[in-house]
Amino acid sequence: MNKQTRKYDVCVIGAGPGGISAALAAARNGAKVLLVEQNGYVGGNLVIGLPLLGYLDKDGNTVTAGIAQELVDALAERNATFGHRWCPMHNSVTLYDHEQLKIILFEKLLEANVEMLLHANVGDVNVECGKIKDITVCGKGWQIDVEAKIYIDGTGDGDVAYLAGCRYEKGPDNSGKLQPPTLMCTVADVDVSKLHDFIEKDPEQMVLSETTEVYPGYDADYFRASPNHVLVGMRKMFTELREKGELPVARDTLIYINSVVDGEVHLNCTRHAGIDGSDVFDLTRAEIEAHLQIPKLVECLRKHMPGFENARLTQIYPFLGVRETRRFAGIKTLCEKDILEGTLHEDSIGLGSYIIDIHDGAGLSTIVKKIPPYGIPYGVTVSRDVDNLMFAGRCASLDSVVMSSARVMPTMMVIGQAAGVGAAMAVKNDILPADVDVPALRENLIQAGVLMEAIKK
Repeated sequence: MNKQTRKYDVCVIGAGPGGISAALAAARNGAKVLLVEQNGYVGGNLVIGLPLLGYLDKDGNTVTAGIAQELVDALAERNATFGHRWCPMHNSVTLYDHEQLKIILFEKLLEANVEMLLHANVGDVNVECGKIKDITVCGKGWQIDVEAKIYIDGTGDGDVAYLAGCRYEKGPDNSGKLQPPTLMCTVADVDVSKLHDFIEKDPEQMVLSETTEVYPGYDADYFRASPNHVLVGMRKMFTELREKGELPVARDTLIYINSVVDGEVHLNCTRHAGIDGSDVFDLTRAEIEAHLQIPKLVECLRKHMPGFENARLTQIYPFLGVRETRRFAGIKTLCEKDILEGTLHEDSIGLGSYIIDIHDGAGLSTIVKKIPPYGIPYGVTVSRDVDNLMFAGRCASLDSVVMSSARVMPTMMVIGQAAGVGAAMAVKNDILPADVDVPALRENLIQAGVLMEAIKK
């Protein structure tokens, strides 16, 4: 075993949307930063075929900017995104080239002097007197003890917080009933115009479950008007196929995400009930199950779905998209009442406004509810149990309903950016994250482009 000790101001674990934003923000504010990632690339859910959702609110007003917008601007410079488009279902859709974003993320991190350690996982967390003294990172026969002043958990599942013994909840009211994960895939040689024509002739295909709130105009004309769209529909056909025993996935709708490449779509269709994404045995079972579902799904679509007659599987993404696992106690918790009422807290560090979006872990359908823009308090990023630990992802201090809205990647980048700035301020002033001057933090974020109020269209 090769052993080494490294020292930093801030250590960010997990290079997904929240972790990357935290690392960039901390480094740009003067901290010496290490970013630890288990994969051989950075981006996490940013690079597995998903769209960016939540830059606009339900009325088309802009609510998300900062680092989240900086990345879209960089994509636009390379003609690698369609930009933001208002959506009657998702509030907004932003499609982009995921491979180009991988490159942009590396460039941004290097420009900010963020040190990266890939192919590495956290194996142990050493807590003394209520603070993390060091963490042990392992990979390829190396054991690296990382000593930092502040640690930011961007793992999604809260692996660092879990190993540190922090309190957490899973599911609504800590029931453990979790939203099911999905393994994304891409298919080519699809003619979506045929599907749009079919929907126009049979509009009942776009009638969704009673729990799904959608504004008028989510129809064939909307999809035809721009390639920048996500289609959730075909419930009538999926129901018929399921009743005949021909549908290989346990869900009630087709979800395809259009691609920036003509004839290509990303499928968000596999569903794996009863899976806990923070359990390595569950993850293994679901990954195998999903890989076996996908070819059957593609064949089913080739046989029954207009426009998919020649569909060809071109990519299965390298890991499951996990919607929900652990949520940890912070010095503040953002609750359902706050987002339903659109509360703008005095200590807000940015906005969320994406729909409440709960995939039923016990059934086939989805709960979708429109909400106003809401403020995200700084305290959701600060651990209540470990003094020098912060959160930059869906493991933050949110209740399960709030998490279903805030889990989208632009909102996670807002939370991550605030955590990174807060960590850098704590290091600079030799204080704990809980003692950071929040008005000064807010001013820093505003100067960096983060929005504290929606920009009216």
